[in-house]
Amino acid sequence: MLGVFLRFKIAIALAVLGLLLLGAGIGQRTIWLPPAQLTASVPAGVAPAPLTVISPDLLKTRDGQFSMTVKSSGPIQLAVARERDIAGWIGDAAHTTIGAANEEFTALSSKSTEGAAEVPNPAGSDMWVAEEKATGELSYTWQAPGHGDWALLLSSDGKAAAPTDISVTVDNDEGTPWAVPLMIVGSALLALAALLFVLLPRKSKAAEVVPGRRAAGRVPADPATGALEVAKIVAARESAKAAAAAPAPATIAEARKADAPSADLKSDDGSAPAPAAAAVSDATSALPRTLHDPQDALAGDAAASKADAGKADAAGVADAGKPDDGKKPQDAKKDSDAPDDDSKPGSGGSDASGSDTSGNDGTPFKRKPRQRNSGGPKRVAPAEGLGTPESPAAPEGKGQPKDKDGGKNMSVKARWGAALAAVLLAGSVSPAMAETTPAAETPAAETPAATAEASATETATVGFPNLLTSQVQRIATSVATIVASGDNAKNAKELEPRVAGMALTMRTANYQIRATVESEAAAEPVNATKLLANVVSTTAAWPRSAMIVTQGENNALPQLLTLVQASARENYKLIQATPLLPGQTFPKVDKEGTKEVALDSADGLAMSPEAAISALSDRLTNEHSKFAATFKDSLYVTSVLDLQRQVAADAKDAEYVFSHKGELESAVSLRTADGGAMVVVGYNFGIDATSKQDATLTVGDDAAVFTGGTETTKGFSLNYAEPVVMYIPPAGGATEVTIISANRALVGGSFK
Repeated sequence: MLGVFLRFKIAIALAVLGLLLLGAGIGQRTIWLPPAQLTASVPAGVAPAPLTVISPDLLKTRDGQFSMTVKSSGPIQLAVARERDIAGWIGDAAHTTIGAANEEFTALSSKSTEGAAEVPNPAGSDMWVAEEKATGELSYTWQAPGHGDWALLLSSDGKAAAPTDISVTVDNDEGTPWAVPLMIVGSALLALAALLFVLLPRKSKAAEVVPGRRAAGRVPADPATGALEVAKIVAARESAKAAAAAPAPATIAEARKADAPSADLKSDDGSAPAPAAAAVSDATSALPRTLHDPQDALAGDAAASKADAGKADAAGVADAGKPDDGKKPQDAKKDSDAPDDDSKPGSGGSDASGSDTSGNDGTPFKRKPRQRNSGGPKRVAPAEGLGTPESPAAPEGKGQPKDKDGGKNMSVKARWGAALAAVLLAGSVSPAMAETTPAAETPAAETPAATAEASATETATVGFPNLLTSQVQRIATSVATIVASGDNAKNAKELEPRVAGMALTMRTANYQIRATVESEAAAEPVNATKLLANVVSTTAAWPRSAMIVTQGENNALPQLLTLVQASARENYKLIQATPLLPGQTFPKVDKEGTKEVALDSADGLAMSPEAAISALSDRLTNEHSKFAATFKDSLYVTSVLDLQRQVAADAKDAEYVFSHKGELESAVSLRTADGGAMVVVGYNFGIDATSKQDATLTVGDDAAVFTGGTETTKGFSLNYAEPVVMYIPPAGGATEVTIISANRALVGGSFK
């Protein structure tokens, strides 16, 4: 009764706990469900500034998966650029930096930096990858344009205060991770409680006493206390074991004195028991009838004699044996470790008449006639046989009964318990195993951390290009548009926003000449299409440079456009536009950007850019230069030398001096993919003529635009712009420098 009561209480507790867990799981998905989104805003009271920076810390929030809202009473301008570019553009201006949100995602951090209260309007800078404009409110969804640290720049117009009413909204990833596990565990506990209720023990059929038959193997409870007479059972077993170990007494009196029960045995012919057997019988008669019935023991004993078997049948007492466990008679032997005496010749199993009796498993069956073997020894049951097969202390498989309720029903419970245990433990054991299972060691060079570190090192070495392809295309289009406008108007002022250096000088001179000399050809047009190649430096400092190779419909040869950004707040400007010389190939350059090479550095090069510039100057000036072998045969070098030779040969009344001086201050040197370098340099090609004996010297109409006339008796000086692009090979290979692009144009002159 106590076990049933405890089982009932456990079932109630499991049901209550299951309902609580199930309710908690459902509640997490309903009444306790967190909000779908979280919003963090900039606190009030931020000092006004002309610029507001959204830092990379905020843009990396949730891997950029957020939306931002900017509010202002006036115009709003938003620009996307790399953090270093925005920092360069801001310079010493006052600005507000907006950082990441707090842990609760309710507020955004902010920092105010003092500086200039006004700045130029940031709109339209070449450094901005993208721009957006709005009035009053701007909704923006962030998406990184590429690798690296990006930032946003907010402004109004550079003079008014930039917006600071900024809020960021993200999806709430808090979720309810315990909702489903709680519902599963709660449901499992409810199912287990229901199973315990269903499997509460009922009155077992095996425990019922059938008239004329006694329940074997059932130890009745004490009617006074309801407790099993455990002490009596233990005493009986101890006595039986002692009797088995001690020698058989010679007389009945001695047997009665010995506290060692043994098997009550009879001979096969029904004669009186041996003295030892009688002593054991008398000793065991002292035990309670309910605990040790001699007839029950003998009926269940495989070594019982024929006479006792007959007495049991005459008394009408059914052999209790084992309760029926549903097995077939032929399976009775398989459940016992001891051999079945009835199955062997000479063993006693039934009376001579062949009457039905009970087998060892309690199942009635027809015993075979006993085959007597008078010459053989009498069979004696082991001492343990007195311990009654029905006794709870009997070893399993040797006479211990298998109660119908306690056998089959318990196996069902075990199966249900194992299944439920697997369900309940599945969610807790597996993660623990996954966490505690040691991972296979990976070589340090192949681990993700090592790979990431190597990638970071490589990235830090190469850097990021200062311009993306979209920016290059936009800049090229802007440059081509401005140049075309200036060419059409023959007005150099219109070129200034996008043209500088030698390119501006050459086009300005061309406009002047064309204004007077109608036959003068226009400068080669600049086109934004077709974009064949672009070379962008990764240098963070200024000036920054880039090269673009284009070829339009009105270009006979591809053009190399060299662009330079002098400072952060200036746009890229065209400083040189030279055609690619026939037969030359543009060197390969890393698409992810290239480094700039110091002019005085020969690191990895056949010679330094500065040395190459000086050598070419000498090569173009002197026909028999010592650097003649330094350069490959070039159409441009040949044309320059031929021109100078022809002028000197035709000069009878003047002396000519030629010079080619490179402008190192504006030279650009970019590393190529093979480790070489491309050097862009502008030369000032000068022709100085001095008259002999005041002879009259004449210049052309184009030069007359600058000299103010065509004739002089003193002499004259003519200046030509000579942009050149050369390629210096890497060290360890070829040593000859190649001229890949060049041009020449008259840009000035004067009389002496």
